[in-house]
Amino acid sequence: MEINQWIREDRLINVSSSLEGGEWYASKVLKVDRKSFLIDPPQKKYGALPMVRGSKIRVGVPSDQGLFLFTSEVLVEATDQHPGVELGFPQEIFRMERRTYPRLPIRLETYYAEVRGGTGGLTFTRTMALDVSGGGLRLETNRPCPPETLLRLRFQIPAGNAGQDMIVTGRIVRTIPTDATKKSQVGVEFIDIAPRQQETLVHFVTDNLGEAKSQA
Repeated sequence: MEINQWIREDRLINVSSSLEGGEWYASKVLKVDRKSFLIDPPQKKYGALPMVRGSKIRVGVPSDQGLFLFTSEVLVEATDQHPGVELGFPQEIFRMERRTYPRLPIRLETYYAEVRGGTGGLTFTRTMALDVSGGGLRLETNRPCPPETLLRLRFQIPAGNAGQDMIVTGRIVRTIPTDATKKSQVGVEFIDIAPRQQETLVHFVTDNLGEAKSQA
């Protein structure tokens, strides 16, 4: 697998000090050389991830083809004179299928519309997403929707004061049984989402997943 296809400038990535990918920190590729690449010091809400020269780290690269994982070595630590962290290219990259994206339980105001012969003139209905991942979400619906129904979705990912707007197309892959007192629920797979949107979404999920587990 060609490494440079997945490691390129301005790519959003996630970094973990655990080779099993236990806790993820957000980062971005700054520069790519022939045998190494430079990234922003990985950050989380409560600080930066310590990265010591010679240590091994786990890197996750989200894309529209799945989540790509590899192990890399820290070549140069971040300092005042050298603000980025230099990593060596991995020897191999592993791809996780879309369905293995971690899901974040979260209530997100979402607008959806059934797509019938195009995306123009759609009538959107307000509802809630109950969880979200890089590959899809679980959605409440006001009425039953059969599998393979195409939906246009609009929602916003919390990001600073403004937030990040998402407009994507998905298809219903399953209905989720609920009791008579609850709204219908469906599982939706994204089938038309820009790579940059998906990178942002996976970055948001992995950055907040640990906090959601601690509150469970």
